Amino acid sequence: MGSRRATLSDIARLAGVSRSLASLAIRGEGPVNAETRKRIMAAAAQLDYRPNLVARSLASADAKYLGIVVGEIENPLQAEIAKIASLLAREHGYSALVSIDADTDENAEEAIRTLIAHRVSGVLAIGAPFEKPAIAEVAGWIPMVYVGRLLKIVAVDAVTTDDISGGRLAVDHLVQLGHRRIAHIDGGASPGAERRRSGYRDGMAAHGLDRHIRVVAGAYTIDAGAAGARALLADSEWRPTAVFASNDMAAIGLINEALRLGLSVPGDLSVVGYDDVTLAGTETLSLTTIHQSARDLATSGIKAMMERLAAPDAPVRKVLVPPRLVARRSTGAASAKSAA
Repeated sequence: MGSRRATLSDIARLAGVSRSLASLAIRGEGPVNAETRKRIMAAAAQLDYRPNLVARSLASADAKYLGIVVGEIENPLQAEIAKIASLLAREHGYSALVSIDADTDENAEEAIRTLIAHRVSGVLAIGAPFEKPAIAEVAGWIPMVYVGRLLKIVAVDAVTTDDISGGRLAVDHLVQLGHRRIAHIDGGASPGAERRRSGYRDGMAAHGLDRHIRVVAGAYTIDAGAAGARALLADSEWRPTAVFASNDMAAIGLINEALRLGLSVPGDLSVVGYDDVTLAGTETLSLTTIHQSARDLATSGIKAMMERLAAPDAPVRKVLVPPRLVARRSTGAASAKSAA
């Protein structure tokens, strides 16, 4: 194709369909079966097709819209980012269309197709899709900024908290309190989980605590935190005195389970979460956590989107937002016996 911009006709020819069918599939409209739609989208990604959104806008005379896709609407941080981003988009003259039905890659892709059909100029993807191949595919359909992961190897603008630094901050805090047996409840495939896990491992290694590294499977949910607590506290050979949970929801599940088993927090077990959701700062919970600023993430995300729309061919940008530790009552000094 050379340097010429790919057209719908090119996509139709490569996918072996009519131009009108290719157009319907790209817009997420009409009676296009799933297999055909998948073939057309694959052809669009292969040709690096990007719809001419300026021409669309002029043709439809519609107001300017920005799509926002939320992967886990029950995650308080993601919900807050979406809320702030919607308000910030308005300040730039865009009305936000928000989709909360993106809890799987398939649903996220369908949500983005629907937003494209509604003539959005770009999509702010908050934690969805999850898998990198899916992210790379949808990023080829429309200007996109991904919030929640760094995505080094994916050609998409990304804004995220420096989660490696956040993991290290959690470990540093617990080590300063005298803890050595520090475990981590993992976040699975959720946004940022891999880098938080890396930060935990790096922090433990930096303090010479490699032999005490323990990572148990988990997710960004209360139930996963409780399951992680049961797995860690059932090990009579090695019981942690402190746990760094992958997010605040997992930390809440961990604390609930520890209390159910008759342990005190932080007397028997210190707990650090991640996100600093509103509940973390309540008098009842008082959770030590790594603060992510929803406002900073939303602001950086919208700024990156406006820059991408103004310069579609500019180099891809990766933005790291620094986290900070917020120490509360869920962490305390390790006893002399447990620190040994």
